[in-house]
Amino acid sequence: HVSFEGYLAPDTYRVYADVSAEQVVEKLIDERSKQFTLQMLADIVASGRTIHEVLTMASLLEREVRHDEDKAKVADLFWRRLDNGWALQADSTVHYAVNKRGNVFTTAADRATKNLWNTYAYPGLPPGPICSPSVASIMAAIYPEKNDYWYFLTTFDGEVKYARTLEDHNRNRALYLQ
Repeated sequence: HVSFEGYLAPDTYRVYADVSAEQVVEKLIDERSKQFTLQMLADIVASGRTIHEVLTMASLLEREVRHDEDKAKVADLFWRRLDNGWALQADSTVHYAVNKRGNVFTTAADRATKNLWNTYAYPGLPPGPICSPSVASIMAAIYPEKNDYWYFLTTFDGEVKYARTLEDHNRNRALYLQ
């Protein structure tokens, strides 16, 4: 299914009463494109990624973590997982796949959903963005902060706990999510 999700710049706009829906969509897409500088576009090309991949990654960052400094770390973690053939296992993509809102957790049934946006069931990025990411999330996707973590979780109060090993991640889950 074709969607403009992620390609429309969120903001407040003034429009004339007689403007068409197509004109509004064009305006929002144009505003999103203006958020990319020539340097950002060059850096995306140099990274071997596409704008679509960057917007998709940025949308995951937008939904997974709250703070900009965490977005850059999680971006590095997610890009490395992708480059190494790991499943992203992002709950936010499962929420998108099953149209779940409000609850940060996923169930086993949610994670078993046969939907290309389910990054537990399907390795790689989902087919497209899951929301309209902020400029900060886009910047984090383009300029990830190098680290050696492979796992993370976000606590109930928005704090991110990182782990290098699955054992440490499972310990964090027991400590912070029970």
